[in-house]
Amino acid sequence: MIVNNLEAPIRIGIDTGGTFTDYVIVSNTGEIFAWKVPTTPADPSIGIIDGLLEVMKLLQFQAEDIDLIVHGTTIGTNAFLEDKCPPVAFVTSKGFKDIIEIGRQQRSELYNLKFSEKYPLSFSKDVLFEIDERLDSNGEIIKPLDISNLDSIVVELQNKSIQTLAVSLLFSFLNPQHEQIVSSFFSEKSFQVFPSHEISPQIKEYERAVTTLVNAKVSPVVHSYLRRLEKQLREINVKAPLLIMQSNTGMADVETIGRSGIQTLYSGLAGGVLAAADSLKHLNRTHLVSLDIGGTSTDVSALIDQPVILRSRNFGGFPLVANMVDVETIGSGGGSIAKFKDGLLSVGPESQGANPGPACYSLGGDKVTLTDANLFLGYVHKDNFAGNMNIDISKSKLYLNKLLEEIHSSSYSLKIESIDELALSIRKILNNNIANAIRVVTIQRGLDPRDFALLGFGGAGPLQSWEIAQELEMGGVIIPPFPGVWSASGLVSSDIKHELTQSYLQAAEEIDFEEINKKWLEIKERLARILTNEDVEEEKRDYNYSVDMRYMGQSDSLTITATYPISKAKLDGLIETFHSLHNQNYSWFDKELTVELVNISVEAVGYVPRITMTKLPVGSDRPPEGAQKASRKVNFDGNWIDTPVYDKTLLLSGNIVEGPCIIDQLDTTTVIPPRVYGRINPLGYIIMEEKK
Repeated sequence: MIVNNLEAPIRIGIDTGGTFTDYVIVSNTGEIFAWKVPTTPADPSIGIIDGLLEVMKLLQFQAEDIDLIVHGTTIGTNAFLEDKCPPVAFVTSKGFKDIIEIGRQQRSELYNLKFSEKYPLSFSKDVLFEIDERLDSNGEIIKPLDISNLDSIVVELQNKSIQTLAVSLLFSFLNPQHEQIVSSFFSEKSFQVFPSHEISPQIKEYERAVTTLVNAKVSPVVHSYLRRLEKQLREINVKAPLLIMQSNTGMADVETIGRSGIQTLYSGLAGGVLAAADSLKHLNRTHLVSLDIGGTSTDVSALIDQPVILRSRNFGGFPLVANMVDVETIGSGGGSIAKFKDGLLSVGPESQGANPGPACYSLGGDKVTLTDANLFLGYVHKDNFAGNMNIDISKSKLYLNKLLEEIHSSSYSLKIESIDELALSIRKILNNNIANAIRVVTIQRGLDPRDFALLGFGGAGPLQSWEIAQELEMGGVIIPPFPGVWSASGLVSSDIKHELTQSYLQAAEEIDFEEINKKWLEIKERLARILTNEDVEEEKRDYNYSVDMRYMGQSDSLTITATYPISKAKLDGLIETFHSLHNQNYSWFDKELTVELVNISVEAVGYVPRITMTKLPVGSDRPPEGAQKASRKVNFDGNWIDTPVYDKTLLLSGNIVEGPCIIDQLDTTTVIPPRVYGRINPLGYIIMEEKK
C-alpha cells in the first residue's frame, strides 16, 4: 500500500522538547518525512495529538497504517526539577530516616561560607517512617521485622493524602525478604509502592535510597501522562504500540515505564545521542560530538564508536544509580533570553520556551532571544519556520533596540554601538556557553575535541555549529539529513532494552562460580519476563553480561563486558581486561592488588527491524538548476553580504555549495559562512569544511 509515496506500515518518532514537538515519519522502504509543531507545555499530549493529525492529513495516511510510535519525553524531568511531583513517603530501617538529608555530608558549594541547602526533594520529616528490623552486611536477619506500627503509618498517610511510598531497608539488595513483606502490606492497602530491591538492588545505602525515592516521585507523573496519551491515541483510532525512549537509549512499554519513571529523565536526550550513533555508522566514523540545540536547551555528548552509558550520575543535585547516557545539558537554545545586568550581556539559561516564545513569534514575548538575533541577521527567514507560525521580524528589531537602549542608558561602558553588533554578540555569547559544555564532555573526560567532528542538529544546531567548532578547533562540521528532528529519528532506530544490576561484592579469588552463574540466570529470567510482557519474540532477543570491578578498598569501579556462564579462565581474562582499562583511565595499574567484583549486570535487548535510509540521486559538484531558490542579505562578522539560499530538497549527492550560503529545509536552516564549503553526501548529510 502506498500513501503519498510513503509505504505502510509506518513508524513514527515523536520527541517533545520545551519549545517544539518533532515528528519523524518513516515508511516501510525508508522514506523519511519531518514535521514540527509548537509544544503545549501545560499538557504535551495535546500538541502531540494535534501534530499527529496534521501529519496524517498532510501525508494522507490512516491510523491503521501506523505500525509503531516511539516517544521521547521530558515530562518526568520537568516535573522533578520544577517540584511538581505528588507527595511521597519514605520508609526505611529504624535509625536511618535522616539518610536522605544527611547524604554523604558533601556540600555542593564547598567554599561558600554562607552555604545553606533546603531540605531535599521538598520533604518534611513527618513523611519519613522507620520500621524496626535489621539485616547484617551478609543479608542475614539479626532483628526480625516488626510490623506492629504499619497500621499507624497507614492512618498517617491517609490523613496526609499520600498514596505513594518509597521503601529502602538496609541491606535489602542482599536479602529483599523484609522489603517484600512491607511492600505487600502497603500494596494491599491500595498504596503505590516502590521498593529499592526492584529499583536499584545495589550497595551504598544513600544512593540506593535516593534513587528509589526519585523514582517514586517521578513514576506516577510519567505513568499518568503516558496513560492519557495512550487513551488519546486510541480515540483517533491509532492501535499501534506506544514505546518510550529510556535514558539508556533503549525503548520500553508504558507499563514498564510506569514502574521505572526514573528511566525517562534523559529520554529526549537519549534519542539525540542514539541518532548520533546512527550517524557514526552512516559516515563510517569513530569520533563525533553530538550537538543538539533546541528551543530551550542544548545537549552535547562525545561518542567514540558508540554512546557512553553511565552506571550512575548526578541529577538535580542527587546521585542516581541508573543507566543513563552521558550528556551535558545547559540552558542555551533558540528561546534563550538575552539580558543586560550589572554591566554584562548574558544569554540564557532562562528561556521564553514555546509560549510566549521569542518576540518574533507574536505570542506576547517581550524579550530578545537567540532566534530574534538570527532572524534579524538574516540567518533564518520568516517563511522557513516550522509549525505555521506568524513570524514578525519587526518585533525582533523592536526589542533588540530596547535592549540596546538599556545598555546605552546604563552607567556601564559596554561597547555595543548598533543592533547589528548586539545580535552578533548574542550569537557569540551563546556559542561560547555551548563550547564550554563541549569541553566538559571532551577535555574534562580526557578527550581532545580536535579528534572529533561536530554533528550539529536541533532547530538551531545547523545555525551555530561552524563557529562553535572553530572555537574548539574541531575536525569539521556535519549536518544530518533532517537536523531539526534528528533526535526524533534516533527514536525510531532504537531497540527495546532493559538492564538490571545486582550487587555482588566478592574478591575475585573467592568467587563461587556456581553461585554467580545462578544469580546471573535469575536476573536474566526476570528480564525475560519483561520482554515477554512486551511481546518480544524469542528469536528477537539477546542478553549481554557485564561486571563492575575495582581494586580492593577503592570506592569507584569499572565496567567490563563478560560472557555467560563465567568460569575460572574467563574470570582471569576479565581481571586482565580490568588492569588494562584501569591503566587507560587512571594511568596506573597494579597486578599485585586484589581485584574485587562489585556488581553483576544483564542487559536484555529486544531487536526492532532496522531502518535503511534511501540514498539521494547522484549529481555533479554543481547544484542543479533551480536549487537556488532566493538570495538575501545576511550579516557575517559585521558585514551584510548578498547570500544565495538553497532548497535542501533539490540538492543531490555530490553537490558542493560554497559559502557564504544558506540551505533551507522544512525543519531548520543551515548556515555556511564565508571561506567554507558544504558537500552533500549520498544520504543527505552536509559535510562542512574550510576552504584550503
